[in-house]
Amino acid sequence: MGRTGWLILAAILLLAGVGSLFLEGISYVTQETVLDVGPVEVSAENEEQVGIPLWLSLVLSAAGAVALVVGLGRSRSA
Repeated sequence: MGRTGWLILAAILLLAGVGSLFLEGISYVTQETVLDVGPVEVSAENEEQVGIPLWLSLVLSAAGAVALVVGLGRSRSA
């Protein structure tokens, strides 16, 4: 992988790592049928949330920093 590839990878990893530090988690909505009697159907929407572990944010940030160092250390001709 060339210098540009390492720098792009570093930017993606750093953005994901630092961005996930500020997110509380990823939320999504599920729909559940509560009552289904003949033509009558009652459903409920539940909001679920999945937390992002701190260690994952730190690993992504560290990997981005390593990729940045590798990308900056490469010569332009490589």
